[in-house]
Amino acid sequence: MSDRHFNEPRDLAYSKEHAGLFQGKESWIDKDSEKIFAGKTQRDLFIFAMALGRSRKQKSDVKDRQANIPVQNMAERQKWAILSIALTEQNDLMCLKDENPLYKEAERYAEEGLKILRSHVDKWRAEYPQFLEAELKDILKKSNSTTD
Repeated sequence: MSDRHFNEPRDLAYSKEHAGLFQGKESWIDKDSEKIFAGKTQRDLFIFAMALGRSRKQKSDVKDRQANIPVQNMAERQKWAILSIALTEQNDLMCLKDENPLYKEAERYAEEGLKILRSHVDKWRAEYPQFLEAELKDILKKSNSTTD
């Protein structure tokens, strides 16, 4: 598979209100923290938030954009996770001719996904990984029953 992409953005963004989740000593990805994303990258958190927003079919505009996630540093599988959402929604391979709007849509899903994550972490605290695991098992169970 080719790793050539057309008109992808330079950086992905999240809103300024979420900057603390991505950067600094108190961030969710700080390797020394005890947060669920400790030791992960900004890209990992973004992709997870995007997937959560998409699974809930919720998205919102990114305000006060912080474009700090370089797309060129993303693994090919991460890029295709983003592009697969567009392919699913648009059901047209021609949407891949211009990827920039597709990444913007991913930002909108990630924005809402970060809001969902924040509320879940606030509610479930240290038990959030167990809650998340149970929720993911339920999603898999439902998806398996629809394919049978």
